[in-house]
Amino acid sequence: MTFEYTNPVKCTKQEAWNLIADLERRPDWIHFQEKCYWTDKKPGMVGSRYQEKEVFLGFPLNVNYEITVWKEFEQVSSICLMPPFHQTVDVIVKENASGVVCSLIIDLKIGVLGLLPKSIIKRQVDNLVQPLVDQFIKILETESVLNKK
Repeated sequence: MTFEYTNPVKCTKQEAWNLIADLERRPDWIHFQEKCYWTDKKPGMVGSRYQEKEVFLGFPLNVNYEITVWKEFEQVSSICLMPPFHQTVDVIVKENASGVVCSLIIDLKIGVLGLLPKSIIKRQVDNLVQPLVDQFIKILETESVLNKK
């Protein structure tokens, strides 16, 4: 199942990218994350790996990801290396006539959970993801030079 969260953000494209690419700041906007850091950083970034230390449903987890796409100031895509999930996460930054638009696209491999009604799964994912999307936007708009005038 794929879930997409696309929002306009009042900031510069570079500001959005800088926050996305700064792994150490991720716990500032991902509420279930305690720490995020590179475990293997490669030239060009594709193939680089990072780890998220999370507390999910009360359980501490070390979740490892590998970068599969890195287009500076445009897109970063990662795949989760933790069985059985292997979800992919795409973060895309675009500019249009109205300003910057950021998209978070999560493709979940949910196995037997896919037997549940899609509306239930969507509600649960939204409850987990929407707060981090809202916090991401809040940080960007608070820190942006566009809003300091």
